[in-house]
Amino acid sequence: MLSWSIGFFVAAIVAAIFGFGGIASAFAGIAQLLFWLFVGLLVVSLLLGVFRGTAHTVDGHGPATHPGSGIAFLAVAAVLGAAVYAWMDNDMSAEKAGRSIDRTASEITADAGEAIEQAGDRAENLIQETSSEIRTDTANGLDEASDNVEAANNP
Repeated sequence: MLSWSIGFFVAAIVAAIFGFGGIASAFAGIAQLLFWLFVGLLVVSLLLGVFRGTAHTVDGHGPATHPGSGIAFLAVAAVLGAAVYAWMDNDMSAEKAGRSIDRTASEITADAGEAIEQAGDRAENLIQETSSEIRTDTANGLDEASDNVEAANNP
């Protein structure tokens, strides 16, 4: 049972390096989950080793009792649980990425709408200024023309 404990300890150390910033990784969350999983399995294996003992059979080979298949089921369940979590976390990551893309697209659309609205306001102001200048120039031109006509009619 001690060999299992050593294996779980080494696996927990490796998971800790990846999970807690020793090596930057995109899977830090999963590595942290695996760290706690392996720490739990380490504790379980140490406790089972303490309570079950390491007595051997009369001929000196093998454990006195068959290790319960419950330990194997526990290990399989833990590994399957980690696999399901990783699979679901990947699905959730894809969903989060999709939400981020949607949010960015809506922000771009809103910004584009605002820019178009500002451009429309500028165009409206330009049209008003231009039409005002045209009216003023036309009025001045007509006044000047009428002055010329009056001067020609009244020598």
